Amino acid sequence: MTTSPSLADVDDGELPKLEAIISALKCEQTGHIMEAILLYEESIFKLSQMADAEPSRRQLCLKYLKMYEARAKQLRDQVKGHLHTSRMLDHITIEQGARGRSYQRLFGAYLDDSVREAHLNEPHLTEPPHFRNLLNFLEVLVKNCRYLKYIRLTTRPDAAAPTNQLQMLQQMKSDLAGGNIQMNFQMDDSLHDRKIVLSSGVVIKIGRGLHYFEPMESSYNLGLCDFDFRKCLATEVDIWKCRPFARRLKDPQEDEDRPEAHAYSSD
Repeated sequence: MTTSPSLADVDDGELPKLEAIISALKCEQTGHIMEAILLYEESIFKLSQMADAEPSRRQLCLKYLKMYEARAKQLRDQVKGHLHTSRMLDHITIEQGARGRSYQRLFGAYLDDSVREAHLNEPHLTEPPHFRNLLNFLEVLVKNCRYLKYIRLTTRPDAAAPTNQLQMLQQMKSDLAGGNIQMNFQMDDSLHDRKIVLSSGVVIKIGRGLHYFEPMESSYNLGLCDFDFRKCLATEVDIWKCRPFARRLKDPQEDEDRPEAHAYSSD
């Protein structure tokens, strides 16, 4: 069994402290397991670069690299194990032309105070309607999940307009940061899977991803702001439940977290 690293493990005077490692350890301590995995992966990449750039520290870097590789794998296996024991909560069929199927109406009941992290796989984020759909989903997510601290988005790179794609995502990231919510996004050319994974153990799979709405005929049609008025494309939605990816924090720690709830909270 691989033991969890501690903050003392990164205090070696011979090796510069990596902020991502320290943040990963803190994330584990506060129950943000999915964010910790990403931070460990970032640390592994930086240690690999450091080992290549500084031969005199190579052995030391490799020592820490192996430690954090093992921990990241352990956490990934933990998440995968939970997903394999999931059970279906609901299956929803959305018919062509149906209305009243906004993100809030569709799965708002699963977005609550138990959600601290959310991972979104959405392959297609290139056109203005795609970004509007993503923005609306983020609004629903943030509004419902008072203790949300971290969002991870994976999408395909836009081969035609990569700069525009990055600018749009960076703008959303900056806006969320103003509400004490960290958003990281990464590009994956091979991404096909469309799903939303919540740290509470809820997994939402939509056949068309976020883009199950028909194109708007006009900028002044009903549905511009309230997505319940929008007509839908035919698709299927499966909602699964597994064990939460991290143990729920005890009450005293919850109380400590309350002042840190995102600035968009109505409390």
